[in-house]
Amino acid sequence: MLPVLPSPSDLEQLASHRDEASVTIYVPSSPIPRERDEARIAFKSCVADAARQLKATGANPERAREVISSLEALDMDEEFWMRQARGLAVFASPGLLQVYRLLTDVKPRVSVNHRFDIGTLLRAVTFSHAAYVLTLSEGRVQLFGVTNDSEPARELQLSLPDDLHSVLEYTTTEDQLARGRALGANGEKTEQQRYCRLVQDAVLARIGNTSLPLILAASKELGPAYRAINTYQHLCARGIDANPEGVTVPQLTDRARAVLDELNESDTKAWSERYETQRAKDRATSDLGHVARAATASAIDELVFDMDAALSGSIDDDGTLHLDHEPTTGSYGVIDEIAARVLRSDGRVRALRTEDVPNGSPVAAILRYPF
Repeated sequence: MLPVLPSPSDLEQLASHRDEASVTIYVPSSPIPRERDEARIAFKSCVADAARQLKATGANPERAREVISSLEALDMDEEFWMRQARGLAVFASPGLLQVYRLLTDVKPRVSVNHRFDIGTLLRAVTFSHAAYVLTLSEGRVQLFGVTNDSEPARELQLSLPDDLHSVLEYTTTEDQLARGRALGANGEKTEQQRYCRLVQDAVLARIGNTSLPLILAASKELGPAYRAINTYQHLCARGIDANPEGVTVPQLTDRARAVLDELNESDTKAWSERYETQRAKDRATSDLGHVARAATASAIDELVFDMDAALSGSIDDDGTLHLDHEPTTGSYGVIDEIAARVLRSDGRVRALRTEDVPNGSPVAAILRYPF
């Protein structure tokens, strides 16, 4: 099962949300039935904890009851609990319930505040943890969903024309003329591309408006033809170099995960190179206070942050940063707040491992202009 991941606009809305009765819940989950039941018990415990915290903060009782009722209804949704991944992120406030299935491990966490705790969600969506794989040959067209957990690739149904394969059935010259088919090597190439367009139409109808990578496993003849007509922005440059008719589903799964790993490593390396180039032009910084001010001034194009960092404090409207040695009433995660301000100004945000953030800082940013 592919996860339900937040879009950039979803992240921005969650980051901008303000309500005294805002509840954030993270719980580990699993597609395995026994572990799924454990996740459900953990979620029920988190809901009870959220109810206690809402009461302790003095939230309006009716509004608090509305939030808890929506969470209890989710707990009772049998179909929902049948479709799980490795982690669950739930955001609830009066009139709002947003749920995301995550492909990364998360620790149980309940937060009741005037804003949602989106830090773990940002960390979970940084890298590509899932992808589509299209197997394409004259005798095989299949679309699979692949994740980076232990589950094998899952086939996704495509609505293909019944006569799809007839497009590549080469006939006599007389028949070709009668049917208006192109002749010669160029004609064969044209028909291969027509075949691929029909496949792509079915693929796009199935995956919709998504940003997940699409990995191609195609025959030598059809691979170039599909890439020539492709309009999907996230088709991976690297495919699976094997005839799909000779690859088993477990082999396909392993090779697709290797492509995902390489894609993530390549993205991190490319960002580091961009950062160093822009730093030489005074358009990049890893100073936390500088980054906070730049985020407030909408001056950040790309932000990265240490996925393990957690700093509590506050940021003034002018971007002045205040750090707390211990969390206090009214304080919040300042790195999450910086990320939220970057998202609100249409900047890009991603979490990296500690060793991948420059200069040992919890944040680093590429600026839109010297600031």
